Amino acid sequence: MIRLPVPLSSLEVFAEAGRLQSFRQAAIALSLTTSAVSQSIRKLEDRLGCRLFERLGNRVLLSEEGGRLLREVEIGIEHMRVGLESVRPSHPAPISIISPPAILGLLTPVIHELLSLEASEIRLISEEVPGSSSFRNFDVAILYGKHAPQHADLESLGVDVYTPVSRPDVAARLTHVKDFSTIPLLVNDAAPVSWDNWLTLNRIVATSTKRLHFNRTAHVVASLLDGSGVALESLRLVSPYIERGELAICPVADGLRAISRELTFLYVTQNPLRRDQAQRVAELIRARCMTSKDGLIVPGPAAQMTS
Repeated sequence: MIRLPVPLSSLEVFAEAGRLQSFRQAAIALSLTTSAVSQSIRKLEDRLGCRLFERLGNRVLLSEEGGRLLREVEIGIEHMRVGLESVRPSHPAPISIISPPAILGLLTPVIHELLSLEASEIRLISEEVPGSSSFRNFDVAILYGKHAPQHADLESLGVDVYTPVSRPDVAARLTHVKDFSTIPLLVNDAAPVSWDNWLTLNRIVATSTKRLHFNRTAHVVASLLDGSGVALESLRLVSPYIERGELAICPVADGLRAISRELTFLYVTQNPLRRDQAQRVAELIRARCMTSKDGLIVPGPAAQMTS
């Protein structure tokens, strides 16, 4: 057998750093120091005679060569993982799920059902934008955002409908377009749809109202529940709060156009050793996350899990 020109351990470090586009985050994931990750990457680059990352201040981005290598290394790691699982003792590997933080709140009932249906171990990873094809290393993945439709072999979880929502008592004060100038607009800077998109669609001239900016849906929801303002948010993400009466669609929105986009997708592993179990997990996710054409979650039948 011809030996590899580089240690496997250095490829593992490279794959994690490339997936996360961060030496610091890769160090945390691998229980190493950032310096150790940086040195490993530097030695790998020296051995290969090419630059794998572009250093931009405190940030790193994969170079063209690094992108090509990452795709092949991830395929190789997946093949090794399948081989290792095929010879491991009967103790099953944890069910692995990756999801953006925005969707994570919808998965709490799914996790409870999995634990009650004989799933002994669950590995849940929250990541805003899974790098390249790294989500395929998981049994089940949920992708959300404007880049999600670019990936092949994904299943749509229905449309995301964006329309103004707020606490019911705040919504009662929003009966006319001009009322938006009297209540702070809560802005999710990480969302793929903005207030400006919605205002332009409905030919509403931007007002001088106050805007509160956040970078997480959970922070927007917490502020909504406090009655701090009105948000333009995907009805999928706030469906549980609407169902419980804690939030409401603003009445004025009934006479205006919502923004509908297909942004949320589901991936189920193709690994034949994991696919049956992953499909049962996917059924639970569909039941808790699938939306109808109005953007609200459509409750579905629970799946059955067997060992």
